[in-house]
Amino acid sequence: MIPQKLLPLAGLAAVVSAAVQGQNLTVAMVRAPPPQWPLPIYSWDWVNIQPNLTSSIDKGIEYIEEAKDNGANWIVFPELWFPGFPKGALYNNWTNTHLPTYLANSMVVGGHEWNRLVSAIKNAELYASINFAQKDGGYLYMAQALISPTGKELILRHKLRPSGDERYIFSDGTINEFKVVNTTYGRVGMLECGEHVYPSMTFPMQAQVENFHLGPFPYLGDPKDERYLWWEGAESNIAAGSHYAVLSGAYSFFPAVGFAFVSSPFGQVVNSISANVSFEEHPILYHSLDTAGFDTTRAYDSDGQVSWAVLRQMVSSFPGYIPEEEGDLVPRRNATIKFLLSGALNSSEVNYNN
Repeated sequence: MIPQKLLPLAGLAAVVSAAVQGQNLTVAMVRAPPPQWPLPIYSWDWVNIQPNLTSSIDKGIEYIEEAKDNGANWIVFPELWFPGFPKGALYNNWTNTHLPTYLANSMVVGGHEWNRLVSAIKNAELYASINFAQKDGGYLYMAQALISPTGKELILRHKLRPSGDERYIFSDGTINEFKVVNTTYGRVGMLECGEHVYPSMTFPMQAQVENFHLGPFPYLGDPKDERYLWWEGAESNIAAGSHYAVLSGAYSFFPAVGFAFVSSPFGQVVNSISANVSFEEHPILYHSLDTAGFDTTRAYDSDGQVSWAVLRQMVSSFPGYIPEEEGDLVPRRNATIKFLLSGALNSSEVNYNN
């Protein structure tokens, strides 16, 4: 029996149609931190702590097995949980004292640690959304992968534009990675953290008619807890996540180290857990819903608020007095691993073309 309160939800006629045969879906949202990660949650003190991919894989496999034993058929990890989110990376000389180790402990798809994780997912026979630092082609990415119960890679994507200071370390993803796929339990897609704020990320996902959505954050403090910076606290992120759920019409799951929550298609937080709850007693938040009302036959809605016609209208209505200039935000930025290891990284002046 699942040791957390579950809130089964009925299919909502206002947001679903053409019901398909449904199954009970139980999602396990990991909220405990990976090993070798600073605590308490708001701490950026990495003294005597070094990220360790093998330890995070070991613990991740434990949680996969625990989720399976507790009746879950889906597990989701927080953003960059493997080997851990590099909070405070541009402070306290972290790029010199810890970045080389972080790079050495980032995942390689198809590598030994990756294969260990996929094998555990197959053995547990559940779906898994794994969120990790990925080394690929000489670059480091903020990666998300959706793995099926048979070990098949259904989605592999990179955060389109890493947020804030993240962009000094992690390279940009590409727009062709915005994907929604059919699964046994419905149509599902993924974004991570700050991507839920920006229309350039949310619009192409919401246009594909998800039944449910997976949106990991790295860590979150409780609402109104003044120990956290605004972007670390739950309030603004609940607002972003709930708005995403309303516009997409999708049940939305938001795991994070600490505070985790679930939003209904009406933007209501229907399940959550405080960041102050013991990680040892409750490392995972579980939530169940009945997928009987899900329609997996629709991949778009021409009459919806997130459609091609609406996008065209938005472009047509863009104020004419604003110059049609690309600016510096959108062009893709890449920071090579060679550059990251050079010791030249500076938060105020970075040449991304090294």
